[in-house]
Amino acid sequence: MDLPVKTLRDVVELASTKPGQLNWAGLTGALDIMFEGWLKSIGVDIKKVPYRNPVEAVNDLAAGRVQVYESAYAIARPQIQAGKIKVLAVTNTARASAIPDVPTVAEAGYPALTMDGLVGLFGPPTMPKDLRERIAADIRTVMDADPLINERLIMTAQVPNPGGPAEFAKSIDEQRAVLTKAAKDLGITPK
Repeated sequence: MDLPVKTLRDVVELASTKPGQLNWAGLTGALDIMFEGWLKSIGVDIKKVPYRNPVEAVNDLAAGRVQVYESAYAIARPQIQAGKIKVLAVTNTARASAIPDVPTVAEAGYPALTMDGLVGLFGPPTMPKDLRERIAADIRTVMDADPLINERLIMTAQVPNPGGPAEFAKSIDEQRAVLTKAAKDLGITPK
């Protein structure tokens, strides 16, 4: 089904007029919990189609077998560049430099969908703080010394932010709070 939409709000409005008739591709993870919780919170019924492979989900979106998918830009980029799918919004707090005309979900009117993509290094909880800080400093040094690293990250719509351990832990805690709320809204409880 080819959707006559240009914005995320258009998707919400269309889905509201056709409850249960649209499908979204889900891979079971943080974005799925957040997205499904958000749909429930706004009272929109879009049916989840579970996928194991993100590339298959993107290909099915391009083929019209599903109508909505939250994906990493890098995975969807070939289909986007081929003109087969359209990016409606990014979930980051800031716009992505690679796709500057694409609004954030907050700018699109749906701040509850905001979730920055986090990539980081993890170690054992007993790792000394000075070692964690030294590793973070080394990463910043490498990223500052080699502009190609940032260029490649930006090309995939990532927002490089080589912060330190405390900043990363804070971001994880913020995401955990968002996901906890969404899981609670969905009736998911920890075991």
